[in-house]
Amino acid sequence: MDALLHNPIADMYGPDFLLLYSSVIILITIACGWLVQDPTKNQSLPLIPSEPDPYEIAYLRSGVSEVVKVAILNLIQRNYLQIAEKAISKTAKLRNLSELEPIEREVFSSFCSTPSIKSIESIAEKVQPYCQIYEEQLNDEQLLYAQKWQAANIQVGLIAATIILALGGYKLLIALGKGRHNVGFLIGVGILSIIFILWFVSRRSHLSLRGKAYLQQLQQTFADSKTKVKFGSPSAFDNNLVLALFGVEALAGTSYDSYYKIFFPPKYSRTSSQQRSSSSSGSSCSSGSSCGGGSSCSSGSSCSSGSSCGGGGCGGCGGGGCGG
Repeated sequence: MDALLHNPIADMYGPDFLLLYSSVIILITIACGWLVQDPTKNQSLPLIPSEPDPYEIAYLRSGVSEVVKVAILNLIQRNYLQIAEKAISKTAKLRNLSELEPIEREVFSSFCSTPSIKSIESIAEKVQPYCQIYEEQLNDEQLLYAQKWQAANIQVGLIAATIILALGGYKLLIALGKGRHNVGFLIGVGILSIIFILWFVSRRSHLSLRGKAYLQQLQQTFADSKTKVKFGSPSAFDNNLVLALFGVEALAGTSYDSYYKIFFPPKYSRTSSQQRSSSSSGSSCSSGSSCGGGSSCSSGSSCSSGSSCGGGGCGGCGGGGCGG
């Protein structure tokens, strides 16, 4: 017991201990930065396919929500869905759903169901199981940041936080036991360092370093497709691939500019108070009737100055039957 109360650390003068404590924290932080690394760093990249799967690329770039956006665009190009009055709805013509892939059937069925408020997030929840195959393929290629890597990072952070807490807590108890209460700086340094380390190890990227480099290489390889989509005669594959690689913004000024405006409505005139509305990233497009009632959903809100609506809704159901 005497050894716990009287040893070099317990008897160390306050400012000297703070210097030692700060040095230990710095060394631990450096060690965490070295241990919490992406194992795919400096790995060679997969070969670029001549015709990559737009759905897989969309999942690689930004997850299930981007897959849904590509599927909607593909359904519009194949006349299963349409854009009318700034909203997305199904067409009146009966279509054969057996021609669609499972993801496309699920997305299309979302526009045939009630309630008539649709959002990318709600459709993505239904599509998630069909994207499992893409997640497995991308994980096999180590293009996504694996959960096991994140778990190991958190374990490193917890060990580091325990060391900082134990050392600081021990000195705090010794100081209080000796009647010294000027320990605010010690407590502050300990708490802030623990918060920083836990935040640092908890950060998780959707992509691994290999995945980021591969996506960048894909974008460079198919950069000409953006020009083709805007100024040439693109195929449905070209449109889907550009959307998957570069996002909805890449469709601005193309033949599918109306699809771009569903997610990024043009700003209304500042001089008209009736037309101005604040931007809401969580807004959905609504309709007054259910599927089959002939009406489509309005995308009424606009983006405020300097911002864009990145996650808005995509319209409700309208038109004729859903097909067989």
